[in-house]
Amino acid sequence: MSLQDLINGEIGVSLAKSLAKALPEKAGFKLAHSVARIISHRKNTYMVRCTRANQWVLSGKQLSGEELDQRVKDVFDHTAYCLFDLYHNIDEPKTLLDKMTISPKLGEILTSRKDCGEGTIYLTPHLSNFDLAGRAITYSGHHLLVLSYPNPNKGYQMQNKLRKEYAIEVMPMSIESLRLGKQRLQEGKAIITGLDRPLEESKYHPKFFGFPSMVPVTYVKLALQTQSPIVVVACIGNENGRYTAEASDLIYLDHYNDPVQEMERNAEKVLKQAEVFISAHANQWSMFYPVWPWALDEMPQ
Repeated sequence: MSLQDLINGEIGVSLAKSLAKALPEKAGFKLAHSVARIISHRKNTYMVRCTRANQWVLSGKQLSGEELDQRVKDVFDHTAYCLFDLYHNIDEPKTLLDKMTISPKLGEILTSRKDCGEGTIYLTPHLSNFDLAGRAITYSGHHLLVLSYPNPNKGYQMQNKLRKEYAIEVMPMSIESLRLGKQRLQEGKAIITGLDRPLEESKYHPKFFGFPSMVPVTYVKLALQTQSPIVVVACIGNENGRYTAEASDLIYLDHYNDPVQEMERNAEKVLKQAEVFISAHANQWSMFYPVWPWALDEMPQ
């Protein structure tokens, strides 16, 4: 079993949740920091190599091997902090709400889109405590159907189960869930899904940070079919241990005669907005899968 499978598997998720609930904050954050340091030092593991490759491309191929080592350490440190913070307070909706500030722009969009009669697709990059942000938005009274990664392993199934326990409606991406998502959008409701978790097989390769990528584009078809605008929502970790949920402007997609161009160019239009948030907070981008697989062989060692 790989390190990544262990951490993201049922055992890893269960252990993380149990420890986070049992430990006081000071001891928990200290343990999270120690675990992050141990993982980030294992440079030959697939998880660390993917993080290095993603951060290298994100930097415009500018970071040296030594700078990548530090960036990877910062990424795992922030991710571990976020996971402990989430699981430690997972049974305390009020505490989670207190930790999250919904920006005035996002608040206005959520409120104005709620009863406008038009569907809305919210897309989120894996920035900071994105799961906590989703819960805070739900607890604030905004009901969104979450379309999660398809064919989840037992660890992801457990995470989805935890979301459902706290009134979050979540379904793995499938023909059935996409059909339901389309129906919700046609009814003037909202859905939310990730935009940067790469797919192993895809015939579309939209440019992301200037290079063809493996990120999904399914939301493009949904948006065009239902004439729904897209909003990129990003969770940003603040220095005081709190978080802010930010938003892009409404993004309306364009029609193209060429179907491949239609999918890729529209995805790039959305990804440009995500790039703004990720670039400004690169050490909070917890993407541990290869967005650009070729970079695994080309990055500095």
